[in-house]
Amino acid sequence: MKKKQLFLNLILPLGLFGQSVVVIPNTEKYGENGIVYDNSLFFSKNYKLVKFDGVSVTGTAEPSYNNQPINGQLRGSMIIYNNKLCYSYDYYNPESPIFSHLNKDYFITYDGTNYNVLLNPYYVYAEGGITIEDGESDFKPIEYNGKLILRSNSTNANYPASQSSYFHLWSFDGQVLTRIDNPYFINNPYINVSLRPHLGNWALVYNNDLYFGYTYTGSYGSRIAKFDGTNIALLDDNFIYYGGIFNLANNLYFNMFMSPVTGIINYIPASNTFLLAASIPPPMSDVNNKPLIHNSKAYLATGNKKLSVFDGAIQSQIGNPVSGDNGVVGNPVLFGTDVFFQYQGTGGKYFLGKYTPGDTGLSIISNPSAGDTGIGAKFKEFNGALYFTYKTSAVSPNVIPSYLAKYDGNAITVFPNPDGGLGVRDNSFVVYNNELYFSYENVNKTVVLAKYGTAVLSTDETVKETGVSVFKDNNGFSVVSKTNKIAKIEVLDASGREILNAKANAQKYSFEIGNHGVFMVNVTLENGKVSTLKVRN
Repeated sequence: MKKKQLFLNLILPLGLFGQSVVVIPNTEKYGENGIVYDNSLFFSKNYKLVKFDGVSVTGTAEPSYNNQPINGQLRGSMIIYNNKLCYSYDYYNPESPIFSHLNKDYFITYDGTNYNVLLNPYYVYAEGGITIEDGESDFKPIEYNGKLILRSNSTNANYPASQSSYFHLWSFDGQVLTRIDNPYFINNPYINVSLRPHLGNWALVYNNDLYFGYTYTGSYGSRIAKFDGTNIALLDDNFIYYGGIFNLANNLYFNMFMSPVTGIINYIPASNTFLLAASIPPPMSDVNNKPLIHNSKAYLATGNKKLSVFDGAIQSQIGNPVSGDNGVVGNPVLFGTDVFFQYQGTGGKYFLGKYTPGDTGLSIISNPSAGDTGIGAKFKEFNGALYFTYKTSAVSPNVIPSYLAKYDGNAITVFPNPDGGLGVRDNSFVVYNNELYFSYENVNKTVVLAKYGTAVLSTDETVKETGVSVFKDNNGFSVVSKTNKIAKIEVLDASGREILNAKANAQKYSFEIGNHGVFMVNVTLENGKVSTLKVRN
């Protein structure tokens, strides 16, 4: 029999499940822009693109243009388009406002091996350029007619070279970056502050047209515009548009002031008609996020801090449970069959609010301690629970650490931080390798990448607890249990997708993985004990 050698350089055994918050080494100055691509977690570290394969962090090559390294900075978010990683990459020369007119703006696509680098000709020796952000930002790109639509940004538009492009949209087809001319652009450096389009929560593709927000010189607020693939046109020159655009039952709605009222407007493109569908209490500036659409109803937090439910005909406001509370302040999300949101009580306390469709009132999930500040605004559903940040009471004057917490449908559980830092930041969460990743501010006040997942144990600890080991076996792997039979083997890829689920009923089980990358192998023994092994193929 051929002697098997433990494949230590290809596996990282995790042993028994020990869920905790763990800081990922070598991720200082994390850019808070993690995205899963090509079976790895990509993000920027100190403004440079790196990737994490579940075991270690490695850098990528510096992009070049005309055979010269750019030496740029990745400051925004990334997006996957045409199965490639896309991001804006800027050269700063040097990083000082005095010399900002010497900057250059590049747009880059990356397929995991090769770069395609485009120099934006309108931002050569000029400040600003294409900006990509995610979440609720109006810099979040949108796909339209198979192309990626982006917008540009500038913090100082006093340089002539940047003036002509500050207030335009851009389209990208995978090869060519094209400026979409702004017909309402006025090239005047003294009045250009209001000349800008809005994407993200302000934009939506409806009936083959792109609708977006548009603020232009001479107005006292935003207007709504339409792009048909060739031309941009304002829909109306008098109404003030507040975003929150959505499609409900194939009807287009958005938030707007249409004198003398503010409300949800039903727009009919064929006749260019604006119809008031439901009034919304002011201030409208607080309700520009897109609503949650669930079971043919729209759920939105309105300016008077209440949850509104709109079915296309009737808007119902759900009363807050406690008189005097500030009320619903966060964007609604769906968890199970219920609607959840951040709810503010009195004294600066935040709670997890819940609404069951059909009920006449809201309910509030109690915080673990009455004196705690409470939950954050960002939510992520993961492995049957709703995750968010959570702040307890101050540990010292003006210092309130933030922790990771989850709601499992019954109660809130708060997880300890790995050090005495400010903790988990109320930012975006990303799932990779069946684990939850997020940004964390450590004791040195440095932002790093952290995860909530299985605590890493050594090989010896794994064998001691469960007697399970894994070997590289010809073209595949073999899992061996020292004492108990293996009941079940489950293999997940980096995105959490199950690629194998098999019953073993033996002390050894062999399998192959067709793709390359890092995979999670869950081993369930007959005695009920579970071991998780991370393998690299």
